[in-house]
Amino acid sequence: MRINHNIAPMIGAGSIHKARVSLNKTIEKLSTGLRVNRASDDAAGLAISENLRTQVRGLGAAKRNAQDGIALLNIAEGAMGEISDILQRMRELAVQSATDTLTDTERGYANQEYGQLVSEIDRITVSAKYNGQTLIDGTGWQGSILHIGANDGTTADEMTVTIEDVTAGTLGVDAEDLNGQTNALDAITAIDLAINTVNSGRSDLGAYTNRLEH
Repeated sequence: MRINHNIAPMIGAGSIHKARVSLNKTIEKLSTGLRVNRASDDAAGLAISENLRTQVRGLGAAKRNAQDGIALLNIAEGAMGEISDILQRMRELAVQSATDTLTDTERGYANQEYGQLVSEIDRITVSAKYNGQTLIDGTGWQGSILHIGANDGTTADEMTVTIEDVTAGTLGVDAEDLNGQTNALDAITAIDLAINTVNSGRSDLGAYTNRLEH
């Protein structure tokens, strides 16, 4: 008894199909530059590579967050630097007005400039912004978070930033004037405290920036 079959061609066709599939996978790997393109290529390898890709992309985003944070801090520090210069000029006017060699008329001229400088401090605090957020007027960036890590670990991935409120009112220089020697001396005391506050705030900003750069 004889059984008709076509086993040899079927085996050959199967081998050709396997070779074609292998060739297609090789071409795919060459064209994409990836060893693992789908789970069937390497199930364990795919899981590892996807986890690594998650970390890499997360680190890239965290790096951009850190760079944005540095830009924000630079704006705040620059604004505080201008306020520091203004306070130095205000102190100079107060010292000048504290001597009785000046008349009340001359103190009045100094007081006019003093008042304009107080207004300029408040203008700067309102206009110092990053991405529409005010930075140094006390309405924002009090205990704000910079997410500078790839994951969700609070300690390892987040940095808390507080920026000083340096409005004229907070600094205590808006209630002073130079009309009279006593007032001028009081202004000197208030301005010295304000300068120390601004210097402390700028020091904090510098420390934050150095940390982010690392």
